[in-house]
Amino acid sequence: MEIRIENKVLQNKIFKIFAAITLLFVVFLLVVLPYRLYTRDVQATRQNAREISDLLRSGLLSTMINTGESEMIRSKIHDYQKHYDFKFRMIRSQHVEKQHGVREDEQAADELLKQVLKSGKSRDDWIDRTTFRYVAPFIADERCQECHEAVDGNVIAPGQVLGASEIIFDLSKQENDSVRLIFEIVLLLVVSLFTMSWVLYLVIKKGLIDGKIISEEH
Repeated sequence: MEIRIENKVLQNKIFKIFAAITLLFVVFLLVVLPYRLYTRDVQATRQNAREISDLLRSGLLSTMINTGESEMIRSKIHDYQKHYDFKFRMIRSQHVEKQHGVREDEQAADELLKQVLKSGKSRDDWIDRTTFRYVAPFIADERCQECHEAVDGNVIAPGQVLGASEIIFDLSKQENDSVRLIFEIVLLLVVSLFTMSWVLYLVIKKGLIDGKIISEEH
């Protein structure tokens, strides 16, 4: 009778240990995995934004130098947007505003855009939980001197900021994919650990019973 009670206690302890391990792994995954996936998505988005910004600058500069036609420039931007799925806005600096005027949708209306135009360095931020914005400056070089002037009317010097490109990404799809991946991994882990613990429980239980029978026979 005492042997049966001890076996039952041992079996319960083993089952509780595996249940605790399963819970620990699940909590660990729920804490670490979302952060890792979030970091991965943000890094990938930043990299995509830099590449798109470079492509836009090269494409727009080439079009401006060769033709200067605004419709062709808009068409090129539309092609990039269709391929990479982002929203785009071009903001003019003071040099270009004075020379070519101001458009209603091209104002540097917030602090981030003003900082980029002033510093000539790329910046990014979050508009909301799933909307990521990347702003990169357009820096003048020797080729830009053919068309652009400085605020004082002289030829614009290389290194001056002509404007900035605002690229906006909607990351809601990536978030949904990450949530689904986390759910699948956690579910697989729980099922695997519970299966392993149940098999081990049966093996130990059978071993304990067999051991009891052998001991009784002797």
